[in-house]
Amino acid sequence: MPFDGMAIRAVCQELDRDLNNARIDKIHQPEKDEIVFLIRAPGSKPRRLLISANPRWARIHCCEQRKENPSNPPAFCMLLRKYLEGGKIKAIKQVDFERIVHIYIEALDEFREWKTKLLVCEFMGRHSNIILINPETQIILDAIKKYGSDLSSYREVLPGKNYISPPDQGKMNPLSCSFSDFVQLMWQQEVDSTLASALFKALSGISPFSAGEICQAAGINPDVPVEECGEFEFSSIFKQVQKTIAAIDYGQFETRLLYKNNQLWEFVISPPSPPALGGKSIIYPSANSGIDTYYQQRLDKIRLDSSKTNITRTIKSVLDKAYRKRFMQEGDKSKALENEKYKTWGELLTSYAHQFQKGDTVAQLEDFYSGETVNINLDPRYTPIQNAQKYFKIYNKSRSALKHLENLMARNQQDIDYLESVLVAIKQAESMSELDEIIEELEKEDYLKEHGKRKKQQQRSEPRTFISSDGLEIMVGRNNRQNDVLTLKQARGHDLWLHAKDIPGTHVIIKLPPSLTSINDVPDKSLEEAANLAAHFSKAQESSKVPVDYTFRANVRKPGGARPGMVIYDNYWTIMADPHEARISEE
Repeated sequence: MPFDGMAIRAVCQELDRDLNNARIDKIHQPEKDEIVFLIRAPGSKPRRLLISANPRWARIHCCEQRKENPSNPPAFCMLLRKYLEGGKIKAIKQVDFERIVHIYIEALDEFREWKTKLLVCEFMGRHSNIILINPETQIILDAIKKYGSDLSSYREVLPGKNYISPPDQGKMNPLSCSFSDFVQLMWQQEVDSTLASALFKALSGISPFSAGEICQAAGINPDVPVEECGEFEFSSIFKQVQKTIAAIDYGQFETRLLYKNNQLWEFVISPPSPPALGGKSIIYPSANSGIDTYYQQRLDKIRLDSSKTNITRTIKSVLDKAYRKRFMQEGDKSKALENEKYKTWGELLTSYAHQFQKGDTVAQLEDFYSGETVNINLDPRYTPIQNAQKYFKIYNKSRSALKHLENLMARNQQDIDYLESVLVAIKQAESMSELDEIIEELEKEDYLKEHGKRKKQQQRSEPRTFISSDGLEIMVGRNNRQNDVLTLKQARGHDLWLHAKDIPGTHVIIKLPPSLTSINDVPDKSLEEAANLAAHFSKAQESSKVPVDYTFRANVRKPGGARPGMVIYDNYWTIMADPHEARISEE
């Protein structure tokens, strides 16, 4: 549900009641288009009132989150502090049913006299604004977004100019609209409009989403063409609009957060017991708390996705270099392996030295191993034995280089395996705190530069925990460092350890009672469920079948100098798992 007239009315009802005579202790501007009032209402704890003119997230409500504020407050913030800090909120009112809120604040002026200022909050998409005006003269004192006639032919929002309300949208106010006016306005909409679309275009303050919800609550299909509707449909819709507004005005509404596929979808403000919409829903005690939770989760998700995209791009860039290095190293190894022939040439020349003499330029001999005839170039300045020693020297030098190259290749492959596992962890991170742990890990491994002093994590995330059908606890690591802790410190030797075979992924532990000493004692269903989780939380989570290795924790160890999450194991078994069957619920 967008922050439309319905939502604004519900929020304003609560704010006007709860913040009456609240004192404004402090004003901050954490974002370029957002202000926060720290306020204290008589007899209640301090609260934060957030007002945002963000084009996408314009809104007003009390909030719980504390944001970092710039060390140098913007000019608009300083002006608000000058006029409003120490003042008292006298009223918070919605203008008609529009997306406009007026906040009346009484504060002492420079002459120590109480004067009223008006903060106009316009929540209209990219035209959203926060404007401070003198209510007596309607003169603008300042605005968070200023513009002149070069950007708008309708009005100027500049200090010293008269305040002009946003242009009328040609819609009717549902607070004062009669049924006959409503019907006439609905008939004026395009004949091919749906009922929900016509309702949105007819009444102010009602978003397309709210229009659809109102139709469904009235028992009318929102997609029915308006030309097919008559008095019954219009009457049902009109009554539902009035019922919804009355429920908000009398505080008899519910604020619900709706989820689809375990993902936050929308919030709905409506009379109690709205029609079932499918999926999970959570009812909040107030419009402010529900809307605050909704926007915080949505913005956290956007921030998380953006951070994941940026870090993934960085890691993929490092990986691409490692892939190119591997390609070059494989070419160098092929060339080095070609030098194996010089050992054979040295052996042949040593064995048949008596057949040649100094001054010869070519030795034609039969290869010991292949039986083929080989032509060996000789340096006529040297004896056959000296030529043989020259070829042995080339071979030994090449062999040393090959050994060094293989060490480099192994190290590079370890880096590739590690970085691929990091990409899996980044993709599956569910919160910024989880992602911050991965970033911290990458900084310690020198893949990312440390940006100043990172805030110390108050509490590390815990592994994902599941309970199998047999009642056994299954633990799943969230990142490489957590994998190390889970496997090497938390798991006991008799616990079962699982990992997708030769595929980047997480560590999975089945916590087994000491009485289960044989692999045959492990319940098949628990093993299957844990294997499915190991497959699901791996790079192969989109595959249909994934091999998963499992062994007792005692058979798992970490080589010295290995990257986080990297282990070796033996005495293992393999089971085929289906990542799409990882359906047991997380605790």
